[in-house]
Amino acid sequence: MNTASISILLVEDSPSDAKLLQQTLWHLGGERWQVLQFERLSDAVDACSKSTFDVVLLDLSLPDSEGLNTIAEFHAAVPNIPIVVLTGFDDEDIALQAVAKKAQDYLVKGQITPNLLMRTIRYAMERGQIVKQLRESERRLRGIFEQTFQSMVLLTPEGIVLEINQTALNLCDSQQQDCVGKPLWELKNWSHSSGNQEWFKTVIAKAADGEFVRQELQVCGANDVIVWIDFSLKPLKDETGKVVLLIVEGRDMSDRKRAEAEVVKAWEQERELNEMKSSFVSMVSHEFRNPMTVIRTAVELLELYNQQLTEQQKSKYFGKIQTAIRHMLQLLDEVLFLGRSDVGKLQCEPTLLNLENFCSELTQSLQLSANSKHEIIFSFQGEQTSVEVDENLLRFILTNLLSNAIKYSPQGGTIRFDVICEDDTATFQIQDFGIGIPLKDQQRLFETFHRATNVGSIPGTGLGLSIVKKCVDLHQGQIQLESQVGVGTTFTIKLPLNNHGILPSLELVGSYWDSQKLA
Repeated sequence: MNTASISILLVEDSPSDAKLLQQTLWHLGGERWQVLQFERLSDAVDACSKSTFDVVLLDLSLPDSEGLNTIAEFHAAVPNIPIVVLTGFDDEDIALQAVAKKAQDYLVKGQITPNLLMRTIRYAMERGQIVKQLRESERRLRGIFEQTFQSMVLLTPEGIVLEINQTALNLCDSQQQDCVGKPLWELKNWSHSSGNQEWFKTVIAKAADGEFVRQELQVCGANDVIVWIDFSLKPLKDETGKVVLLIVEGRDMSDRKRAEAEVVKAWEQERELNEMKSSFVSMVSHEFRNPMTVIRTAVELLELYNQQLTEQQKSKYFGKIQTAIRHMLQLLDEVLFLGRSDVGKLQCEPTLLNLENFCSELTQSLQLSANSKHEIIFSFQGEQTSVEVDENLLRFILTNLLSNAIKYSPQGGTIRFDVICEDDTATFQIQDFGIGIPLKDQQRLFETFHRATNVGSIPGTGLGLSIVKKCVDLHQGQIQLESQVGVGTTFTIKLPLNNHGILPSLELVGSYWDSQKLA
């Protein structure tokens, strides 16, 4: 140790004791020491802000400070200078308490020899340097521990929390005092279920035996949001191989999990889209083939046997051709409508409409096209007849539901069509007494291409009701279904009236449904 550069701060209010210490240092080589003396603690602290000292010789009995508190006050003000206590009592308890208060060593007045003073100053400075290095090392490690983006928790081998960094506290929206000293499985955010608690106990026991544990885990984050973390538990061993510490690390992987879920969702959508395309091609092929076969057969018969056919027979074949053409046009209209609605190009455009006249004329048109075995009974209730709705969308809703009521009542019978117009809502109810819809099919009835399992050979595309649902949604309305197999089916539609908040159409429907006819 190069003592030539040692600067000593002497805090001693006894002139005789101060002079004795300076004489002792002089005998050790006066040129090696730079001694600055103060009688008051406050003056010594002020001096430390202006000059640098290697060690302080601190008396415990000063005019402005007394006893062991003198050490605490000086260390709090100047934590980086090693302290050697000067005391008049050769008391080991006082010495131990002084060291506990951050002093490096102590000297008993009247027993100070040159060699003892030299050795004490040297050891105090060496220990002070070691403490400084440890403090700096702790500061760096603390900085890493607190600033890392990973959640970190230090546990005893029994699972008691010793330290928890800010990232982990932020993750679970907790405070240090809520976590330190508690078993990890009792932290509410890390163990949101009894299953998690038991799992923590099990893996902590494994880690205490030296096993490394890693698993993807769900914990309860801030605002009770479930967070996915990449959890690991590492045992830290001493030189004998004994586990003395458990290190918990948790990396938030919620974004990755969400991305994986999006990929899976996209894959499922792609698979469903491919299945839908396949169903669509199959359906269109089947639905077009039948009317085309009817048209071809009728045309061939008219060409080959035109002279032999009576006018009544010719009219019959022409009627079949017209029916087949109408069926094909209806299918094309449904596909076109479905495509426009799926890309968001078709929205609701309300216009003023006499609802009673509209529904009455629609009923008459469908009655003319229906089999004579079916009777549509129409009733209208309400004083308000002129309302704002999208006429074209409403036409499809009612035409499709009434047509289905006719089609799925093969034995004929009565079909009730009731309209109630009151306040700001129009309620449409269509009731048949046909084959009904099985309960297992009712939940999926509005899905594209889905048809009830009991329709048998009754023709249909599976598009109609899905489009009806879209039309109702465009009106911001509601549709309900009640059905029982063998008893009948009732559809109830509620549409808001005079709703100026409905967005106008991006593409006018125009005369889109002008050609719509009953298949």
